[in-house]
Amino acid sequence: MAAITAAVNRQRKGIPKSRRFLMTASTTIPKGALVANVTATGKVVNAVDTAGNPVVGVAAETKTSPSSGDTWIQVDYDAEWLFVATSITQAMIGTAMEVVDNNEVDETAGAGNIVAGKLTEFVSTVLGWVYIPGLTT
Repeated sequence: MAAITAAVNRQRKGIPKSRRFLMTASTTIPKGALVANVTATGKVVNAVDTAGNPVVGVAAETKTSPSSGDTWIQVDYDAEWLFVATSITQAMIGTAMEVVDNNEVDETAGAGNIVAGKLTEFVSTVLGWVYIPGLTT
């Protein structure tokens, strides 16, 4: 699957917590996308496999930030979401799922080693429920 560029009504289990983040300038983050914090600026972007950009949650809305970069986006976390996976198995329950892009996860670490969350339920080799904790200490 490819990264999403339009809103997705992603299935969710549980009642998530929510917080707002400032977005990186000139960025669109679609509802349902994995969201990452750019630690150098403290602003968020679509999650990608880039070191130093930890996942903070799943976009609760679609927002576009102008070049001024002063737009806030609501991000949900501390729940489970259904995500596309590259290739997973039942034996991977409890395994960390790494970011492929803002729409896909996999158990194999990419170059950035960015963990999205843990696999909580296997649906198929290309679909699974992932617990997204959000910011962790």
